[in-house]
Amino acid sequence: MALKDDLARIVGSDYVSDDPQTLEKYSKDYSFVQPRSPSCVAYPKNTEEVQGVVKYAHKHLIPVIPRSSGISFYGAGIPSQGGIMLDLTRMNNILEVDEKDIKVKVEPGVTWVQVQEELEKHGMMVCIPMLPHPLKSVLTSAMEREPILIPKSEYNETFLTGEIVLGNGELFYLGTAISKAMRAGSPDAFIPSTRLFLGSQGTLGIVTWANLKAAYIPSLDKIYFIAFERIEDIIEPVYRIQRLMLGSECLALNSFNLAAITAEKGIEELQGLRETLPPFILILCLSGFHRLPEGRVAYEEEALMKIASELHFKPLPTVSGIPGLGKDLLKMLRKPWTKDEYWKLRYKGSCHDVFFHTTLNRVPEFTKSICGVASKYGYPSKDIGFYLQPIERGRIAYCQYGFHCDPHDHKEVARIRDLYLEVSELVLTMGGLFTTPYGAWADMVYSRAATYTSVMKIVKNALDPQNIMNPGKLCF
Repeated sequence: MALKDDLARIVGSDYVSDDPQTLEKYSKDYSFVQPRSPSCVAYPKNTEEVQGVVKYAHKHLIPVIPRSSGISFYGAGIPSQGGIMLDLTRMNNILEVDEKDIKVKVEPGVTWVQVQEELEKHGMMVCIPMLPHPLKSVLTSAMEREPILIPKSEYNETFLTGEIVLGNGELFYLGTAISKAMRAGSPDAFIPSTRLFLGSQGTLGIVTWANLKAAYIPSLDKIYFIAFERIEDIIEPVYRIQRLMLGSECLALNSFNLAAITAEKGIEELQGLRETLPPFILILCLSGFHRLPEGRVAYEEEALMKIASELHFKPLPTVSGIPGLGKDLLKMLRKPWTKDEYWKLRYKGSCHDVFFHTTLNRVPEFTKSICGVASKYGYPSKDIGFYLQPIERGRIAYCQYGFHCDPHDHKEVARIRDLYLEVSELVLTMGGLFTTPYGAWADMVYSRAATYTSVMKIVKNALDPQNIMNPGKLCF
């Protein structure tokens, strides 16, 4: 009770809770991470209140676990040692839209729904990952370095500058905002030291606002679907397309994921669609902007058709004869998921992704090996959701394999957990790179990198000597 009363004096009595049902909600997410309840939940409204809570926790050696999204899939926000859950969703203001320098300043609670709707009024958008949950914080996505759908290097590094509350409650500034003169002015640029705080799971501090890179919405789009029977056949087309820097959005899905995304009438339609769709589909959007958009699209279309002729594939405006698929899908891909049931949960109610980076040419090798492990556990390869995202014009690739289970079937959950862990170990052994080592991945990754891990512990201790910021987890 004393903790609740003390926090109430900082954030207000209406914005602190130790109700058992509330605590249970924050004790778990959609991951396999062991549930653990916080001691109390506080809902600050501004930077000063965040500082107040952190200074109090620093003085009394109480863990602080920040969370800015209304949903979580990987366990980063589950307490390891109890403490204060700092829910930042009330800090949901879009502070500035800068059309001149093409950026937007947001608080941590701003969702993808909010930012895309506001920027659309200005003919802009933040380049988005694939169909994030509507409750996902745009700032969290940027800090977790989620890959965006446009694989051009000029769109990378979405996070530019920001303000962060350190473990002693003091403010620190990231990027060029580290200079007082640059905090309210322009240009506003990313500098390498900012990377220290990206992917840190709240172990180094709490970001209270950030400037994010935006982009103009194209004035003309033409989307193509390219069907393939084998994952091996996708690789060279992607390399060739990206070498010529063709298009904007470029990604590949298998029939399962595309069916899960496009089905309108529940599980029955999903099951039917995935049987009619080709095994793998490469999706490419050719885009023109304000200057001569028709000419740009025509030029890129000509180059695409030349590649298609040489490699013997056929770009089409739809796939499996689905009417209006291109137009509908493109609208979806530039916004967060907006329908009632999140697409990853449609099949069985729960999905566990193994996602990592590798080179494009190795994707078939990983896919074959992962399907082999799935077969060992009696999990059909056709039920694995597959997503391939080229990054930086195909220099590297992000791969995601989704395994589905009924969260109420304890035997099935245990089987999928074992499958998930074995696949994860396999990926690491094969050289896949986990850039966000959540949950069980942390031990797998850090045990293989003793020197790197020791350096991270030094950094953690320097910035948070009392070890109150999301303790039990390691940073970047």
